[in-house]
Amino acid sequence: MSIITVKDTTSTSLRIQQMLGSGPGMAPALPNYPAQSVTTVDGLSAAFFGLPFLAAGVFSGMAGFNVIHTKQHGPAWLVAVIGAMFFFPGLFLFVHGVQGMIRKAIYKHKSAQTPGQAWLFDYHWRAEGVRFSAFNAMVSRLLGAVFWNVFLVPFFWIGYTGHGIARVFFAFACLFALFGVYFWVRWAQMLADLVRYGNSFLAYDTFPYFLGGTLRARLRAPRHLAGVQSLTMTLRCIQERYITTGYGNNRSSRVVCYELYKDVITYDLQRLANFVGAEIPIEFRLPADKLPTSLADTPPTYWAIEARGEAAGADYEAYFLLPVYKT
Repeated sequence: MSIITVKDTTSTSLRIQQMLGSGPGMAPALPNYPAQSVTTVDGLSAAFFGLPFLAAGVFSGMAGFNVIHTKQHGPAWLVAVIGAMFFFPGLFLFVHGVQGMIRKAIYKHKSAQTPGQAWLFDYHWRAEGVRFSAFNAMVSRLLGAVFWNVFLVPFFWIGYTGHGIARVFFAFACLFALFGVYFWVRWAQMLADLVRYGNSFLAYDTFPYFLGGTLRARLRAPRHLAGVQSLTMTLRCIQERYITTGYGNNRSSRVVCYELYKDVITYDLQRLANFVGAEIPIEFRLPADKLPTSLADTPPTYWAIEARGEAAGADYEAYFLLPVYKT
């Protein structure tokens, strides 16, 4: 088995790296990597931040369904759609914040009970291994695409029914609808991935893994492995950060993943033929001088394996978290 170690390399352009807070000599950013953080706010801040959106959504919904009587500037269904656009993000932020506070409280309690054994409470690990749900990834992308299109509905309505300057809203909605095509294309790719390969499971040979040791695991061969031309397994240590760009009222924040360490194993077609219907063995040497997994932190640091297979039609793609800690 050939192992190639790659240090701080990325195919992303220098301009994009600089926009994401990286650059030469720094840990490269991974713009399209699926982050564990869903927002840049957590805990009490997220719960409070979601309350105004919840209130606005409830008020708009009640107005749309004539529970309260207000002067409406559009049809009831449009008011209800606008209310939903406020209510559901607000509900998500509120629930996310409350869950974050609960996780922090549990973490502090258990860390005091069993110090030095973070793997017992840092994450809901399963000692036998970790499952990647291609179904959940597909549904998440579908919801994102649907929300994007629902967001544009009020702008389409204003532009279609209005006159003069209102036509600008219609042009705006058409332009951003074209951007939204990317979401649907990505969703279609994920759906094809799910249909062809199904969900995936990475079995741990030991639990947990320790820095400075050897990581051995087994990937249960996905369906239609015979059609995969090559399979690349990428081990990474990833640190997420909350990056704010812009100035004044134009500031925006996002979660960015940074690659602190990278190691790669590639299986060619001839080697993959030995594993059809079986398990694919994986082995990496873990460096001793890197950060351990800390998924309870906000933002988190963690180790993961990305499995990516090239095939005609639908490529294979899966991500697996790893319990890598200090001894």
